[in-house]
Parts: sequence; structure tokens; C-alpha cells
Amino acid sequence: MRLLVVGAESLVGHALSRLLTAEQVEFRELASVAPAAASKAGLLGAFTLHTPSVVLNVADANGPVLADQNAEAAQACDEYHAVLPAHLAEACNSLGIPLLQHSSALVFDGLKAHPYTEDDAVNPIGHYGKSKWQGECAIRQQTARFVILRTDWVFSASHPEYFTKLVAACGEKQGRLPLMNLRFSPTPAADVARVLLAIARQIDCGAEPWGTYHYCAQPPLTQDAFAEHVLQEAAKLDPALATCLAGFQIERQPVLPPFVPNSVLNGQKLFETFGIKPRSRGQDVADLVAVLYGKTARQRLPVSGGAQQ
Repeated sequence: MRLLVVGAESLVGHALSRLLTAEQVEFRELASVAPAAASKAGLLGAFTLHTPSVVLNVADANGPVLADQNAEAAQACDEYHAVLPAHLAEACNSLGIPLLQHSSALVFDGLKAHPYTEDDAVNPIGHYGKSKWQGECAIRQQTARFVILRTDWVFSASHPEYFTKLVAACGEKQGRLPLMNLRFSPTPAADVARVLLAIARQIDCGAEPWGTYHYCAQPPLTQDAFAEHVLQEAAKLDPALATCLAGFQIERQPVLPPFVPNSVLNGQKLFETFGIKPRSRGQDVADLVAVLYGKTARQRLPVSGGAQQ
């Protein structure tokens, strides 16, 4: 198996590169170029040079909030999430190469009470989600040999801003935090990479499971429950934070776009097709927090105060 990874600079791309190296899988990373310049001829040349058995596109631009606030960020989303997948799909179709595309739960509006299935109606409310959906549509129009994997919010120690801000805010506000009342399934980038590699391996073995699939780490939870989990892990390393958690209190705020009330995905189809089971995010959260404090998971201190898990 020989893989070509597009978007290796993204959170999932970094995790995928590490995993492929550790698993001794032969792969190449396509040099980052402006999607508008990634012509079919250029991509065909790269594909012919590297002769991949599967192309994996994990390119990502900016975040959902910035895309709705900044015209340049919105344009970058359009180029990386819509234009680039269209060009990749066209080139893949010309050479008969399967395309494995990472997408987002934000193609949904979040109004459904239960986890979203692949058959649910799409209705993105933010520019980020709209650009992801446009990319999906372009792929479906250009090639039949594709797998689109949607996941919920992806986190990684390489970009821990959410976690550092959460810990700082808890200390500054003495355990009282305003958080949006949403339900989601934060998923480690390394876990997404694991799933993508498992799919690629089955495609390389001749499986033809073309279509769209969902995956997210377990369990689904509210943002306040996730925040409490993160802070409890941090409190094991931070006695001052543990004291703040004794008065832990969440002020639930309305969910504002581009975020949605529910972005939980149902991964049953993925399990039935590929046999891929969802994993817990617990250890990944603990390890990320440990890295924030310059430690490893094995160096965590005993729990004290209000930090019991």
C-alpha cells in the first residue's frame, strides 16, 4: 500500500503522518499549494510520480468562528474545503485512484435531538460547514470511488488553545465558567488518523465501500461535562486549580452560530461496514493536559480537593 496525504499540516495530517511512520506504511505528503493552483494537470503529475493506491485529503483551513468573521478566512475555507476536493476528485477519477476525504459534523444544523446518521438531511449554518458540504458534493460529482469520513470537533496537543484557555478561565473566575449549552463528541486527531488508516487498508485490499461514514470518540457529552473532565485532569497537576474546582459552577449560555446544539454523529454504519469500533477520548485528554504542564501521564500527582473524577 502506498498512500498520498494531502493536508499534512492539519491536526489530522500531523497525527496521520506520525501514525503512518510508526506503522511503517509507505506514504508521501503532497506539498502545500494554494488550492486554486492545484490544477488537474498538476495533480495528475503528482499522482503519476508517486503512484498512490489511495489519496487521503485531510486539508483544513481556519476554524468555524474565524470563517464567519473574516473574508480572507472564508475564502480560504472555500479553497481548501471545496475547490481542492473537487480538483483531487477529478484527478483521482482520471487515474482510477480511490479518494478518502475527511469532513465535518458541521454540515448539519444541530437541531436533531439524536446522533446524526449519514442519511440525515444536511443544512450547514456557518461558512465552515457550508464549504465542507460543497467539497463533499464536488467529490460525489467527480468520482464514484470515494469515502467521506465525517467527524466531530478534532483536538490535538499540537494546538491546545481550547484547553489552555479553559484552565486559565477557571482559575481567573474561581471555578465559574460560561459555556454554550451544546452536546458534542470531541475526537482526538490520533483517533481520526487511526480510522482513516483502517479504511485505507481495507480499500487497498480490494474492498469497495464507497460512500459517506460517521465517526466520533465516545462518549457524547455536553460542553460543561467535557470542561469538567478536562479541569479534573488538570487539577491532578495543579493544586491551585483543584481548590478552584471546589466551587465549580457552569453558567450555560445559548448556542451561537457557527456552533450547533448537537453535533454528535452515529458511527453504526462505519462499524457494520469496516468493523471499526469507537474509542474513548479519556486517555487522550489526560495525556494532552499532562503535556500542558510539562509532564507525562505517569507523572500525574494524586487528586486533591474538588478534583475527584
